[in-house]
Amino acid sequence: RRELPHEAIGQYIELSDKRNDDLTYGIDDVRGVSVEKRFIDTKADMSGVSLRPYYIVAPDEFAYVTVTSRNGEKISLAHNGSENTYICSSSYVVFRISDYKRLLPSYLRIFFSRSEFDRYTRFHSWGSARETFDWSEMCDVKIPIPDIGVQKAIVEIYDAYLMRRDINEKLKAQIKSLCPILIKGSLEEGKA
Repeated sequence: RRELPHEAIGQYIELSDKRNDDLTYGIDDVRGVSVEKRFIDTKADMSGVSLRPYYIVAPDEFAYVTVTSRNGEKISLAHNGSENTYICSSSYVVFRISDYKRLLPSYLRIFFSRSEFDRYTRFHSWGSARETFDWSEMCDVKIPIPDIGVQKAIVEIYDAYLMRRDINEKLKAQIKSLCPILIKGSLEEGKA
């Protein structure tokens, strides 16, 4: 990462301005974006809201909220890594990779998930009462962009790490729930 030259991602990404004009997507497809870098079910009251102006977020596209104030020093940004298409508020910015031969969406997702990126976005946000990280600032973000093969390997390693971390957390939770039973059983065995 430190040896590769860093390149601005603006040459590899482009805005997506597809709207839900024909109402193909409904209320069940509406998503918000969390500071945990994922799409979430909307928390907004959607009664009486027109879904026509909502942006369409296709698989492998990204969406982010430009406002960075009062977000716990994080930016609300998500990558649609699913096979489902979502819709999100027209106040979000939706973009995609324009050159898949040079940059993988899943590699960019990993870079966006880093705490250094959150700090970068807060530092480069502008405004007074409402600080925003505009599209032009996003395009200026510089990252190391290795060969596609290296990007794929990094994504595979990172995804394997996340899977193992999740398995470890589930195992810890199971052990925690079993501990009282095991201790009780060993105490009863010791009395016998």
